[in-house]
Amino acid sequence: MDGSPCRSCRNGLWAPSPSPTDRMPNLDCRRLRAAMFLIVTVLATAAVCAEDLAPRLGAGSGEVADPLAAVTAALGDPVAVSAAVEPGSGGRPDQLAVTATLEEGWHLYAISQKRGGPIATKITLAADSPRKITGAFVPDAEPHTRTVEDVPAWKGLVIEEHSGRVVWRAPLDSGAGDIRGAVSLQLCQDTTCLPPQTIPFTVSATAAPAAVTPLQPSPPSLQPSPPAAAAFVEHVPDRTHAMLRAGFRPGGDPASSSLVIEIVPEEGWHVYRPAGSAESAIGQGKPTIVASGSGTNASLARVTVAKATPTTHAELVEAGAVDGPVVLDVLVKRLEEGGAEATLEALVGLQTCSDQTCDPPTAVRLQLTIPTKAEPAGQITFADARYGEAAKGVVALSDAPPATPSDAAAAAAGIPALVTAPATATMPSTALSPAASISLPLALLMGLAGGLLLNLMPCVLPVLGLKLMSFAQQSGRDRRDVFAMNLWYCAGVFAVFFALATASVAANVGLGTANLAWGEQFTSAGFNIAMIGIVFAFALSFLGIWELPIPGFIGEKAGHVQSQEGPVGSFLKGVLSTVLATPCSGPFLGPVFGFTLTQPTLVTYAVFGSIATGMALPYVLVGLIPGLVKFLPKPGAWMATFKELLGFVMLGTVVYLFTFLRHDWFVPTLAMLVGLWAACWWVGRAQEATGVVGFGRWVQAAATAALIGWGAFTLLAPGESVIQWQQPFSRERIAELRKSGATIMVDFSADWCPTCKFNLAYAIETDRVRAVVEKNRVVPVLADWTDGSTEIKQALEALQSRSIPVLAIYPAACPGAECPEPIVLRDLITESQVLEALERAGPSNPGAGPVRAASAGAGDTAR
Repeated sequence: MDGSPCRSCRNGLWAPSPSPTDRMPNLDCRRLRAAMFLIVTVLATAAVCAEDLAPRLGAGSGEVADPLAAVTAALGDPVAVSAAVEPGSGGRPDQLAVTATLEEGWHLYAISQKRGGPIATKITLAADSPRKITGAFVPDAEPHTRTVEDVPAWKGLVIEEHSGRVVWRAPLDSGAGDIRGAVSLQLCQDTTCLPPQTIPFTVSATAAPAAVTPLQPSPPSLQPSPPAAAAFVEHVPDRTHAMLRAGFRPGGDPASSSLVIEIVPEEGWHVYRPAGSAESAIGQGKPTIVASGSGTNASLARVTVAKATPTTHAELVEAGAVDGPVVLDVLVKRLEEGGAEATLEALVGLQTCSDQTCDPPTAVRLQLTIPTKAEPAGQITFADARYGEAAKGVVALSDAPPATPSDAAAAAAGIPALVTAPATATMPSTALSPAASISLPLALLMGLAGGLLLNLMPCVLPVLGLKLMSFAQQSGRDRRDVFAMNLWYCAGVFAVFFALATASVAANVGLGTANLAWGEQFTSAGFNIAMIGIVFAFALSFLGIWELPIPGFIGEKAGHVQSQEGPVGSFLKGVLSTVLATPCSGPFLGPVFGFTLTQPTLVTYAVFGSIATGMALPYVLVGLIPGLVKFLPKPGAWMATFKELLGFVMLGTVVYLFTFLRHDWFVPTLAMLVGLWAACWWVGRAQEATGVVGFGRWVQAAATAALIGWGAFTLLAPGESVIQWQQPFSRERIAELRKSGATIMVDFSADWCPTCKFNLAYAIETDRVRAVVEKNRVVPVLADWTDGSTEIKQALEALQSRSIPVLAIYPAACPGAECPEPIVLRDLITESQVLEALERAGPSNPGAGPVRAASAGAGDTAR
């Protein structure tokens, strides 16, 4: 070697700096060769990994399945429709139950599906049918909802779907004779739909009532003269791949009732073994738990595992997985004998996983009304909860067998025979099969490749533009400074990844009650709102409204001289780009994150470190070889224009983050952004006038943003309803309730009515009103006029009103007497007016009230 630069260096791949520190030009060539070798090695390894993993990850052989082949092979319709009349009890009317059973992979649309999208299911009775329904059909489980994003004509539309089995019920008037009707529906799979169809049904006047949603079909030999079956309620929790079914066993002791809870994972998914504690060992999923909540005149006495089959998959044994459904038998005891109403709250915590990924741990809250002689089925209402809530009061599992009727009686009642399993469902000790799992070196290489590809994800493009500007700005700077700034950027990347690694093993190391999944922080409304505020403030700085006081992070107002990038600015760029990247899961990362579920804590940190290394790799290479960005133009006026363009890209990121929020958070968050805008504008005025912002000006700006934000989230944010409102509203439903002797409170409201919101928050949804409603057994009904309704409009006109808000309280009707006139409160009302009207109306008559045992309507969600 003669000490001169190699030909590639002389040809411009690297122009050596005149700095006296650059005394080894041929070192740059060696660095360039090493860098190119490293990049080629990473990409080649990624390709080999992908080819090696294709069979394990379910990659096909190139054949495209015909979406209609399943229909053709079925030799029949993927849906079966049946109907039955369920006799009323305790003076309540009969109900018509229409059941649709769908084959796996098919779904239909809810009867409440909004117009402008798929065809909603519709149930009608023949005009000459001798009996008519007196209320709307209500499903036994809330439909699964999703928002359309990939169909332009339906973008933003909420789709409501039912799959598996759904039962709609509606009250019937008195009478006799065959009931004829039809169900109009459309069946769809993920990629295809069948033409709309109408399926007729007939209920014979002599037909025996069918069991309501049995957990398993009864054996044919046990079908004649079955005892009264339990009514099972179904619920699909958000962000899980499992269904919960619960129901009280018939024929229990008057002092106690047996509640059956079945957790049914979707095909290809599993839950984890039941346990008497929420703690899990390193590498295990969160156990299935039952916790006791508040109650009135009832307590949760015992939880027994009725069915839990240890997995036969070797790679899932150590994680504690359970194959198929889990059945729990919960014994609920009354604290006082007699006919007094007994209620209890129970929580079920679970986590669903597949072979490659996991849903975050979650929980379901069951509001239970214990069965009585008048109400032998009791009532069960579902609501979503957090796993951490269930972890606070876990009930220990009992080794005693479940208290059940005889096998024959249980089967006849539609209850599965309970095969008692040990309380902890001990797993067999089976060694992991090396061929069935990803090895640690392979996981690290996949993490490295996945991290490198994260730089190309759309989530990080705004910050990537910032980094390109800083590369251009580094032109002519000392190589050591350039390398140092890029190392600070990489430090920000590693800081976030190690924070995420810690959160992902928080429960394992005792720092929390649950482990955080990749991107799970974006399921928190608080985190999303904070990110929206931060990105919006950055966008305003991009656009020159104000100057972020961090040298070189974004730059100064348009037209001013750009300052050089500093360590703090570089570090924060790395932090922001990594946080924005977490909603994206690039290629290779899905199996890698699934791999960490069953690994020790140190392995999890190593995998997250490999992903951080991949994401930081381009900036390390640019720091070592600044000539790699020689294609960028020299610093100049173009940077101000480019920076302002990036401001609009940042505003697009704000819009994207808004899609993570529930719609009822949109307005308060937008109001908060107005406050931030005012604060940044106030700071920017001082910066433009004097170039210096005093402490007092910063305090004024912060106070402005805080005051507007506090007002927005105090007055406009959604709140949990303290009253369990029934929906949907119908005049037939009101007539049915009045006929049964119930006192009814109907709130005619709408989301676009600010006075309605004020009344709800300060006059109706209060603890004092709730206490009177519960004491007098008042039935609260919500008449939501947000999207318009002829039914509600006619009800308002009947009350001599043509505007809202209106609160109508219907006193209970005395037997044999005319129904009293409703008490109507209009416009702005006070809590005292509502309390006075409720006292005037009086309590419901004994035995009156709702006739449904189904998922709550408005009571499940914030109003």
